[in-house]
Amino acid sequence: MLQSPTTSSWTRVSPLEVLITRACDPSLHEPNYAAHIEVAEYINNKKANTPREAAMTIARLANNRNPHISMLALSLLDTLVQSCGYPFHLQISTKEFLNELVRRFPERPPPYPNAIMSRILELINTWKEGICVESRWKEDLSNIRDMHRLLTFKGYRFRDFARPTQSQPTAANANLKSAVELEEEDRAAQSAKLQELIRRGTPRDLAAAQELMKSLAGADPEAKPDYKTQALHEINKLESKVVLMNEMLDNVDMERGEKFVEGDAYDQVAEILRAARPKLQKWASEVDVESHDSESLDTFLQMNDQINTVLNRYEAFKKGDYSFAANPIPAELSNAGSASAGTGLSLIDFDDSTNANANPTTRPKWLFNVITTSCDTGERSVCGFSGAVLGECVDSYWSLEYGYGGGWPRNRSFGSS
Repeated sequence: MLQSPTTSSWTRVSPLEVLITRACDPSLHEPNYAAHIEVAEYINNKKANTPREAAMTIARLANNRNPHISMLALSLLDTLVQSCGYPFHLQISTKEFLNELVRRFPERPPPYPNAIMSRILELINTWKEGICVESRWKEDLSNIRDMHRLLTFKGYRFRDFARPTQSQPTAANANLKSAVELEEEDRAAQSAKLQELIRRGTPRDLAAAQELMKSLAGADPEAKPDYKTQALHEINKLESKVVLMNEMLDNVDMERGEKFVEGDAYDQVAEILRAARPKLQKWASEVDVESHDSESLDTFLQMNDQINTVLNRYEAFKKGDYSFAANPIPAELSNAGSASAGTGLSLIDFDDSTNANANPTTRPKWLFNVITTSCDTGERSVCGFSGAVLGECVDSYWSLEYGYGGGWPRNRSFGSS
């Protein structure tokens, strides 16, 4: 017996639509944020046409006859705008989506808008004050501003809703990205914009798509943005916060015993620095040794050291240890410096008469351990010199300092007989 041809492609439901329907299930008494995150992760992983499909599906659900489903759909939309990036932002700024979202708005606003209408106005106002101002591609989101202006002209009023913002450390470090991350983000945004231009298909859009394809193919290398300079600019902003923290700690009233409380200016700056530290450590670990990008590695390590120093100083102030807070230099370095000052000897002194009987064990052990490791393994030191160059320098120093004709005794360890 032949089956009915009614089982066509109409009845097929995409996995994304299943996830969205589950998140907007009318049996839910409140938004299911776990389902929201699941939808956001699916959109971010699939990309392609998924952001557009999600945006249009949610816009249709927002106009559902059941107001509870509409409110759940608008709550999901708010979560996706915060969790998804530019590809989704580009779709909610299209004329098709915005017109579908306000399809049930009357020509003249009612004296008392219902909950769904008020929620849509709140979202449009939030996008206009948020992503249309803070996004790196805000020029592509002009339709949101136009819709806001049109609704205002028709008499709709946007209340000053309390916009849900990120925590201060997260918001302050949102733009702190490495050159590689900036380039990947740009390419993903350009790919999403290219797909949207081709979908529209107008002569103007196709001409813009052709120029965008040239940019993605690297036809004009000179027009490529300098991502390294952009990344260093953000690191310089972070360094200014380190300087600010040090200046604030320098002006602490130690005589009256100034107290630090949670949420004050000191704590806010410290939280920003703590949030930035894992990023710097991750970037330093990902620097390719073979690329010889010692400049970036030095920048990351130096910035990480500055943050560690100022945070240790802040913690000392909180504990009341003003002596350490006034001089946060590590103990081994300060002891070595005081010992050298007391004996009148410098770290490197080529006076044979003075240092003829110098004992190598009196030298700072950590310095020579670093040098020997670099020379033996051939790795680059933090100064950017190769192990071979360091070896030659140390051989000359060792022969002049201690009279060893064979140079640096590689098989000799400090403190051994």
